[in-house]
Amino acid sequence: MRGPLLRLIFWGWSGAVALAMASAAGWSIRHGAGDWRVFVAAGSLAGTHALIDPPEAWQIFVYLPGAAWAFVPFARLPLPVSFVLDAAFMLACAAAAGVVAARTYGLSRTLGIGAFVLWPPVVYAAAIIGQNAPFGLLLAQLAIAGIARRSLALTALPLGLLLYKPTYALPLIGVLLLRARWRELGAVAAAGAAWYVVSVAATGGDWRWPAEWAALIARYAPGDLSVNASFVVSVPGLLARAGAGLPMIVAVIAVGALAVAFAVRRAGAVEAASAACLAGVALGPHALAYDAALALPMIAYTAARLAEPARTRFLLALFVLAPLFFVSPLVRFDPLAVVVIGGAGAWVYTRLRARVSSDTAAVREP
Repeated sequence: MRGPLLRLIFWGWSGAVALAMASAAGWSIRHGAGDWRVFVAAGSLAGTHALIDPPEAWQIFVYLPGAAWAFVPFARLPLPVSFVLDAAFMLACAAAAGVVAARTYGLSRTLGIGAFVLWPPVVYAAAIIGQNAPFGLLLAQLAIAGIARRSLALTALPLGLLLYKPTYALPLIGVLLLRARWRELGAVAAAGAAWYVVSVAATGGDWRWPAEWAALIARYAPGDLSVNASFVVSVPGLLARAGAGLPMIVAVIAVGALAVAFAVRRAGAVEAASAACLAGVALGPHALAYDAALALPMIAYTAARLAEPARTRFLLALFVLAPLFFVSPLVRFDPLAVVVIGGAGAWVYTRLRARVSSDTAAVREP
């Protein structure tokens, strides 16, 4: 198939799927606005102890308590209005992340913006359930650019903000540790201290909020897994769904993190940071379909290293597979797990195999 026709199919398919998904926003609003109502509730509870001891179970806020301050303005608006405003902001974040990715990886701006905005998990997060993964994607992509440029501010500022959802930030912090970026780590640690103080205010002056927050998440996790089991895209989530015990899950995460760490040490800065975002989702204790938005940095990195028409074929295959997560409740498995876990596993295998090959060659040299 010729390149122009293949690109036409890619853009046509991606645009049609995104439009179909976005058209469900009205249905989502009429049926409670998905997860968005939880964030609005957090905005209404910010500044009180009820934020980590909510009156109703559906109001449990699992992000850092300090992040609830961001939702205070939305809590004062009608739910449909706040939902639409948030959706527009999230899609704008995805577009901005696409611009940063295009510069970082050497892609065209059109491809960067288009791919990031039209990626089904991004549209799903923004227009159907009101999740904030596109915002996390923007912060992660900015941090990757900062790591590539060895910029203290461009690395630490977005990564410090990304601590609002620690599971998004920790993989990139791991990259900084492995590459001995001590200045950046110091700045991120300062941001973490600031989050602690802001969260004290958000919980009504509770200086012991971390313990209560952790207990809240522990109570929330089983119920959330029972409801969202079909949309799990991480190894720990799949193991938990299969009935594996906590010791086994922790052991698998530890072994996986160790393998990723070895692979990161063998990769360049941009590749390591991009792959870490993907691996973070694959090894995340709570990663659902919308979290696959964090796979985009590695998708873009890979696409930039493919020549046409292989690049468009690669993207088309991913964009055809991704919307199948809507049938997850029927097949009881999220096809996005193949992208997330398979992609992370393939990258780790490739990097570790390259290391073994180079070590073997070194031994054979006289």
